Amino acid sequence: MKRVLLVRHGESEANAGEIWQGATSSPLTARGRHQAGLVAKRLAGRRFDLVESSDLERSLHTAEIAGFRPPVETGWREGDIGVWEGRPGEWVEAHYGQDLARLGGDYDLRMGETGESPRQVSERGWEALAALVGRLEEGQTGLVFTHGGLIELVLWRLLGLPIGRRRLGFLSNTSICELAFDGEKASILRYNDAAHLGPVSFWADVTRDGGGVVVDLIRHGVTQANLERRAQGRVDSDLHPGGREQARRLASWIGEIDEVFSSTLRRASATAEIAFGRPPVLVDELVEMSFGEWEGELWEELEASGRLGGYPGDGRDIRRGGTGETWSEAQERVTGFVGGLTGTYAGHRVAATSHGGAIKAYSTAILGFDYGNAGLLGPLENTSVTQVAIAPDGHPTLATYNITHHLECREG
Repeated sequence: MKRVLLVRHGESEANAGEIWQGATSSPLTARGRHQAGLVAKRLAGRRFDLVESSDLERSLHTAEIAGFRPPVETGWREGDIGVWEGRPGEWVEAHYGQDLARLGGDYDLRMGETGESPRQVSERGWEALAALVGRLEEGQTGLVFTHGGLIELVLWRLLGLPIGRRRLGFLSNTSICELAFDGEKASILRYNDAAHLGPVSFWADVTRDGGGVVVDLIRHGVTQANLERRAQGRVDSDLHPGGREQARRLASWIGEIDEVFSSTLRRASATAEIAFGRPPVLVDELVEMSFGEWEGELWEELEASGRLGGYPGDGRDIRRGGTGETWSEAQERVTGFVGGLTGTYAGHRVAATSHGGAIKAYSTAILGFDYGNAGLLGPLENTSVTQVAIAPDGHPTLATYNITHHLECREG
C-alpha cells in the first residue's frame, strides 16, 4: 500500500481578511505560522519518501516551517479564479452572485469569467496526485503542501460525488487528508485532520454557531476480540486494558460536550464513561451491525472455511452471517437517530460512542454511498472521532473522519 498526505497551508493574510485568493500569492499571518508549527509536530514522527509543494508562497512557507524544502509542482497550486482574485468576498457575492450559485451545479463554469473551472482544477490536481503515486514504491508515503480548494476537488473526483449540495465540510488551515492507494483502489483514511488546532473543526464550529448541531461519533476502545480479529457485532464484551487507556487519552483532548450518547454494548458505554466522566444515555440505534452466525468467530477461520462467500470483496450488501444485518439497514437506523438530534440540540455539540461498522455506515450514507462504494472510506481506528456537522435544516456534512490525534500524544 502507498500513502499520500495532503496538507492545506496555514492561514494567509487573504484568508484572515476574507479576500478571495486562488492562483495569486499571499503570505502567512502570525496565526498561520503558528498553525504550521503545530502541524510540524504532527508530521515529525513520520517518514516521508517524497515531498512536494504548490509553488505559491503560503504553501511553500508552511512546508518550510514544518521542516521541509520540497520541490514545487505547479499542478498543486490553487485554482485560477479570474477576476475574483484579490477581491473581498462581499464584492464577489455582490457582483457575481449568480455565477456562485451556478457553480453548485455546474463544475464546467469558469470561475471569475477567465479562470479555471472546478473540473479543470480537479483534473489538474488528480494528474499531480497520480504522478506522485506513480513515483512511490510499495509501502512508501508521500507528502504534499497545497490548498483547500484543490484538495476538495481532488477528493470530489476520487469519491465520485455528485455535483450539488456539499457533503464534505470545508478544510481547516493546516488540516491533513490521508489517502491510501492499493493497486488501482484508492481510499480516504483520514479527512480534515486539524486536531492539533483543537477538538472542534472550523466547519463544525461555523455550523454550530449558525444554529446547527455538531455530533462527535466515537468508535469504542480496543477489545480482546479486536486484537484477536474476531467478528464482534452484537457480542457484548468489556474493554481491553489498552482500550481503557485509549479512552483516557481521548478524555484529555476531546473538550466540552453538551450531551453524551452511547450504544448499549458495554465496550461503547465504558468508553463514553471514561472519556466524559459520566454515564451516557444508552441508545439502541447506535449498536454495532449484527454479524449473525459469524458472531465471535475468527475472521481468518471464516475466510479459510469459505463461510464468508465473496464477502467483503464482492461488494454485495448481504445479510451478514445469514441472519445478521445489512449495510443499508445499519445506515437507516443510525441516520434516523443522528437526524433526530437537530431540533433538540440546535447550537450544541454532542458525542455518540458507537462502533466501527455503524459509524462508517452512517458516514457513507452522508456521502450518498451504498455498500458497493464503502471501500472509498478506510477503516475506523479505536477511539477515533468522526465529526458530523448538521445544518439547521437537517442536512449533514462529514466535517472530519477518523481523527486519532489523542493516540499520537505521548506522556513525558
